[in-house]
Amino acid sequence: MYLRYFGFEDYPFAVTPDPAFLYLSESHREALAHLLYGAGEHGGFVSLIGEVGTGKTTLIRAVVDSELADLDIALCWNPQLEVREFVASICDELGVINGRDPMASLKSLTDRLNAHLLKAHAANRRTVLIVDEAQNLSRDVLEQLRLLTNLETHRHKLLRIILVGQPELGDLLARHDLRQLSQRITARFVLKPLNTAETRSYVQHRLACANGPQHLFTSTATIALRTVTGGVPRLINMVCERALMGAYAHSQSQIGAATVLRAAYECLPPRYLRLFRGGWRLALPTGLLAAGIAVVLLAWLPDIPLTNAAEKTVDAPPVTQGNEKAATGTPSDKNAPDTSGDDTPEKITDAQDASEPASGKTTSQAASSDDENADDSRPEKNTSAASQPDKDSKIGAPGADEQGDKETLPEGNAKMSQLLRLWGVFGADVQSQCEKLRIGDLRCLDDDPSLAIVARYNRPALIALDIDGERQTVLLTALSDEKATIVGSDGTRDITRQALEQHWGGRVRIVWRADAGVRLIRPGSVGSAVVWLRDRLDRIDGKNPESRAGKASPVYDAALGQRLRAFQARQGLEDDGLAGPRTQMMLNGAVASPGTPSLGTVKNG
Repeated sequence: MYLRYFGFEDYPFAVTPDPAFLYLSESHREALAHLLYGAGEHGGFVSLIGEVGTGKTTLIRAVVDSELADLDIALCWNPQLEVREFVASICDELGVINGRDPMASLKSLTDRLNAHLLKAHAANRRTVLIVDEAQNLSRDVLEQLRLLTNLETHRHKLLRIILVGQPELGDLLARHDLRQLSQRITARFVLKPLNTAETRSYVQHRLACANGPQHLFTSTATIALRTVTGGVPRLINMVCERALMGAYAHSQSQIGAATVLRAAYECLPPRYLRLFRGGWRLALPTGLLAAGIAVVLLAWLPDIPLTNAAEKTVDAPPVTQGNEKAATGTPSDKNAPDTSGDDTPEKITDAQDASEPASGKTTSQAASSDDENADDSRPEKNTSAASQPDKDSKIGAPGADEQGDKETLPEGNAKMSQLLRLWGVFGADVQSQCEKLRIGDLRCLDDDPSLAIVARYNRPALIALDIDGERQTVLLTALSDEKATIVGSDGTRDITRQALEQHWGGRVRIVWRADAGVRLIRPGSVGSAVVWLRDRLDRIDGKNPESRAGKASPVYDAALGQRLRAFQARQGLEDDGLAGPRTQMMLNGAVASPGTPSLGTVKNG
């Protein structure tokens, strides 16, 4: 219903436990590490406890989907079973013979399971049992679990067990008659709800995963959201989903505190909200009532756009700038791009791509912000002598019809159609803004780099040139150390690279292929995008991903971050471990990609 209105590719706040949308707060990150420890070589018997809706099942699915090497996982989603049925379900999950035999006794099933575990251990494989909703286990089943922990060698447990459940699980394990079981639990972790800052980041993360506008919820809206939901992700999803529907129904381009409170009243259980004298009031847990009153007051305050603390409001027309900026420049402006055209290696960074949305904003939002404008501190134009026009190297006006704004390239012009044709796209509607362009896996990026960085991108681009005091837009289709090929309204021509540098206007529009499916891959990311990143780095390192033992882990871990930072350093990128649009372009460019035009292969005819 609201997907097209806001530009989403998927529902950002679905309540299903999809690992692709997993957000790792500090607590969730520790919980995931806790689960991976339990499944590791030295794991034994661990427990993970969290309130309803805090994301326990999503974390389990993330571990299962990671398909860790040499690991067999048995999942138990329905623990309300008798002892024999419980052991039989474990055998079924592991493919043990007789698991489904109704005549098999408990002893027979246990013997078969033990034999299977010994065989797996001999093959250097680990086996882990994960029990979700473990608070529903009966005492007899818990006692059987204790007996299963006795299946071991002199040095290793044959069966690692992870119990995941609600707070009642902690009460259950604290019982005196279960003290033998409780003493065998070697690690315990309690998953906590999100705080206000994490709630804001969580909302932004979900919006970005759905490739939608990221600053859709105002700061007061997220304060209200945290208060009425207590930071529980499932409740946050419910309220945000209803708020999006309400904003769509009322043609709102941004969601404030009043919309969130109204959505909470309409969808949250009576425990959180209840009718009172024909209206409504918050019925929050003890200690949050004062915060609830404050949220009600916030609904009458002007809504403040949801931004990070480092972001600033800019009243001038927005400059759609990327986040892997040139790191050269004056000390007071370390992000100013170097347009002098020298050979000094430049650093460009993904450091702000974490706050970058994955698609365009609604029409009204686009007038005040841009999805590439992640740090809003605008670089100053380099005014070095090499960047000034020279009488002996003038390009000449490519055509007055391409004169554009001093800040941005014109939208919907013929040059954009020419650029798309180089990618094999004909007849596309290019009237929308760059950040809204979505043609298959093709995306558009507005940037303001130096010519040296454009050469590293190695993609055809629309570029702005300053000629005789006027800004002109041309299509750059080829670039070498000595010359460049540009297409203007008066046709195709070759010019010297020096002339191009002297008239460089600093604004660039590039079409790129989002093979990863997301705009940003960062530490803690989980999903197919991480697998894509691993495959790219493997190919760049001369490895064949198909020959890998087992499937690639979809979890962005420390080892992957180290590999990505090494690649970024080699490419002149800021080695921050964030794979945004520019890093992804570099990754694509380092591997042969049929059908992808480059500044060295494009032919004009």
